[in-house]
Amino acid sequence: MDLKRQKTEQAAAAHGFVIDTRRELPQIGAVLWQMHFAKNGARLLWLERGEENKTFAAAFKTLPSDDTGVFHILEHSLLCGSRKYPVSKPFVEMIKSSLQTFMNAFTFPDKTMYPVSSRNQKDFLNLMDVYLDAVLHPLCLEREEIFRQEGWHYELDSPEGELSCNGVVYNEMKGMYASPDTLIDSALNRALFPDNCYQFQSGGDPACIPALTYEEYRAQYRKYYHPSGAWFLLDGEMDIEPVLEKIGQALSGFEPQQEDHPIPLQSPVHPDETRLPYETGEEDIAKKTILAKGWVYGRYDEPEKDLACQALCEMLCGSNEAPLKKALLERGLAENVEFSKVDGVQQPFAVLVVRNAAGDQEQAIWDTVQSVLEKLADGGLDHRRLEAVISRMEFRYREKETGGFPQGLVNCMKMLESCLYGGDPAQNLCLSGAFLRLREGIEGGYFEQFIRENFLENRHCARLALVPSRELGERKRKEEAERLRRIKGRWSSQETEQVIRGLAALRTFQSTPDRPEDLASLPVLALADIEEETPDIPRQVTEEAGVTALYHPLETEGIAHLVWYFSAEDLTEEELHLLSFLQTLLGQTRTAHLDVLELTAALDGELGRFQTSADVFAQRGETEKCKPCFTVHVSALEEKLEEAKELTKEVLLDTDFSDLACLRARLRQLRLSLEQHVLMQGDSYASLRIAAGCSAKGAAREALRGISMLDWLREMDSRFEERGRELAARLKELCQRLFVRRRAVLSVTGQIPDEEIAGLASSLPEGEAPAEAASWFRRRQVREGILVPAPVGFAGKGGHLAQCGAGYGGAMAVAARILSYGYLWNTVRVKGGAYGTRLAITPGGDVAFTSFRDPSAAVSLAAFDKAGASLRELCAGGPELVPYIISAIAASEPLLTARQKGMQAAEDYMEQVTEQMRREDRRQILATTPEDLEKVSRLLDEICEKGGSCIVGGQEILAAAGDTLPCRRNL
Repeated sequence: MDLKRQKTEQAAAAHGFVIDTRRELPQIGAVLWQMHFAKNGARLLWLERGEENKTFAAAFKTLPSDDTGVFHILEHSLLCGSRKYPVSKPFVEMIKSSLQTFMNAFTFPDKTMYPVSSRNQKDFLNLMDVYLDAVLHPLCLEREEIFRQEGWHYELDSPEGELSCNGVVYNEMKGMYASPDTLIDSALNRALFPDNCYQFQSGGDPACIPALTYEEYRAQYRKYYHPSGAWFLLDGEMDIEPVLEKIGQALSGFEPQQEDHPIPLQSPVHPDETRLPYETGEEDIAKKTILAKGWVYGRYDEPEKDLACQALCEMLCGSNEAPLKKALLERGLAENVEFSKVDGVQQPFAVLVVRNAAGDQEQAIWDTVQSVLEKLADGGLDHRRLEAVISRMEFRYREKETGGFPQGLVNCMKMLESCLYGGDPAQNLCLSGAFLRLREGIEGGYFEQFIRENFLENRHCARLALVPSRELGERKRKEEAERLRRIKGRWSSQETEQVIRGLAALRTFQSTPDRPEDLASLPVLALADIEEETPDIPRQVTEEAGVTALYHPLETEGIAHLVWYFSAEDLTEEELHLLSFLQTLLGQTRTAHLDVLELTAALDGELGRFQTSADVFAQRGETEKCKPCFTVHVSALEEKLEEAKELTKEVLLDTDFSDLACLRARLRQLRLSLEQHVLMQGDSYASLRIAAGCSAKGAAREALRGISMLDWLREMDSRFEERGRELAARLKELCQRLFVRRRAVLSVTGQIPDEEIAGLASSLPEGEAPAEAASWFRRRQVREGILVPAPVGFAGKGGHLAQCGAGYGGAMAVAARILSYGYLWNTVRVKGGAYGTRLAITPGGDVAFTSFRDPSAAVSLAAFDKAGASLRELCAGGPELVPYIISAIAASEPLLTARQKGMQAAEDYMEQVTEQMRREDRRQILATTPEDLEKVSRLLDEICEKGGSCIVGGQEILAAAGDTLPCRRNL
């Protein structure tokens, strides 16, 4: 027996755990330990693997029985103080004093999860300690104010005043329900699962949230939050003895509880079609109906079936040439079609969404869907394409790119998605066998049979129609106001006074600072606990065939990651719109030698990644110049580099834009995507509008992905008949102009021979270098309101450090953490009810205050103005800055994969950021003093005075801003 295994077994026994199984998982290079706590049966899983980032999660099965969002509110509330740490926001206090690489909580349809991760063992133990006490001994069971703050409460300042409703989760879900996608999710779940917990909206329906009482909230916690029904999940390389000791101590005070809360399997149902209105700001709603259909296709313990459904979703609707999507688009029955699966639940289901259809063509749409599926089930599937889709899926599985989530967190989620229902926790971690069986099933008719059984003959399905309405939003607002008037009218004078006193008590609770001794109880790191600087990312710069080549020789497990940066610095503002549109076409449009299906099959079969984007680079502090670039990301197995080179060349140089119907369809889909994104991420668009008035980089980014890009798409769509051919010609000319060696920088990450890099660099024509950089940036202050069909808003205020004659310094990173998780959190989120708020100061000089899903966006704008004064007040009190400094260091050194490290090094090169500059930033952060912060506070005052402001929100949200936003426009 090896020493490590022996140590784990001894630690488990010493701290009350019984080891149930230990399994080697060679597919992923890990060992899976399964244990339970002897006293009460709490279950523990540890995926032991060679990963320095350590992850912990506490998870509970939480089954909603109504739409009040009780478990969503509990998720928020449990992180608002506990028995051992009786502070108002330990979650925030740890964010601003920890080296955490991830810290959050999630409410799922049938479970709630509380994960943290850190590369530092001491920090990891601190985070675990706070989270364990939070979930097992929360203060919210004793302090109703926490429930009222995070969930919902009435607001009434005087007997004559107007009654309103507020609360963080309440406002979050009002924002969510402004999206048709939330309506689709909610309605389909209700139709498909009428007999179990999935029929309810676990996040909460804002119309139902105010029905939740404090008593029921407490009862639901006591029913579901007990260690006997909990899972404690670990991932990574760690000293396991202190980890088990900490968990064991937390669990030792609980006796066993027998109730297991099984979820009954839903028997097949086939309800009548559901019809619901949704709000839109469009004037012409003739073709704005949204149709959806869901099919329950399997169970949690059928990973092969789950992968098959994912492959078919891509096959049927993954591009405009995919058979189901193509049939609906070519007949003019829709503007966009999406097919996806909803998994991570006991019974996963597939969802087809057909967007922007005419109301009188619903039957034609469903007839077309039926006929296409029949044809495919009868042997019409392209098996070569199917093989390619599965290859791309398997590449992603092996590559383990997890976006913004640590791999350890994803592993914990995958384990939970099986073991929560009694399944094997390793099931979704080890999928090589499932991929092999899928490949074997291609020629055997497995996928055709899947279509017939699960989409054509499956009686467990439901249909939905969302009907557009221009009046719905205003009608709902009036109904809500009338409902609140009726509620207030039914109250006696004593009840009215009770509500007024309750609000006063809540505000007192929110305004009362934590006691110093309580704050001191939180476990924190010292500066000595911060590890040495991470090693520099290796970078070799050479000139290959006229191309600047950046080589990052990192271990990538046999995968080559290539990024091409093509300079677009001489493009006009209008050409940047064209560039942004181009990124949605390449790889999705036919070429001189391949039709779309052949192209996508080649890209998926030979490459692991082919993605394009438009980025903007500028030197630090530069406001008058920038370098927009068209960026091409390619990942492939090292032995597939030749195929990667040829396919990249085919797409960049030989894409055929002559199919005008294809161009128009893609243009409309991009427009629709941006419209929905503004509705859900309005803070990003507010920030883009403000930055566009401050620097060339800000203006270029707004032109590429902001409101002005949406304006261009709408204009181009409206004039497509007369300008379509011109658009196609301009796209072709742009490709010929851009994709040449004299505009290119090539970044390569992996273990690649020099001659391979030279071959990649020489694959493109030499071409012409960029002409003189375009001069189109017009400095202008933005004070703007953008009207969207939503009951909440997004506020932004900011500018650029250059407006104050200042440059970036490390103390600004510390100031941003202090204000984001101090003054702004307390003022805008806790008291104001916004779902989120932050201050961001980038090394490039951009400064942005934002709020997210905010019921009082105009009030938040005024609050931003006082941030500088708040920082000065803090500095005058002689603050302890070490926790903020540690937090700022953590934010500046995020967890990166090898591919991401290569990208960071390349982007640093593009912006002329050196390792010496990064080290100086770090040194300044570590040396931050109150005097430095006081200087930053004055800069923030000046930014708020000289900078711009923008609110994205509904009519009432904008009306409250009055004359502070003189420019108004309807999205």
